[in-house]
Amino acid sequence: MDNIRTIMADLPNTIGGYTIRQDDFYTIILNQNLSHEKNVITYAHELSHIVNNDFDSSCSAGLIEIFAHK
Repeated sequence: MDNIRTIMADLPNTIGGYTIRQDDFYTIILNQNLSHEKNVITYAHELSHIVNNDFDSSCSAGLIEIFAHK
C-alpha cells in the first residue's frame, strides 16, 4: 500500500500506537519506547484497521477495538 507511512514517536508506555487518516493517506504512529517485537504487533494491529476499513465504520472506536481483539 503506497498510502501508508509509519513514524516513531515518544509515547507513554501504555500506548502501543495509533493510526491517523487524512483523506486516503494513513500514518501509523508507533511507540519508540517499546521493543521491536511490540511495535511489530502494534503495526499489524493498526494495519488490520486500515485493511478492514474501520475508519469508514459508524461504530465507536471502543467497539472496533473490542472486535479487533477477539
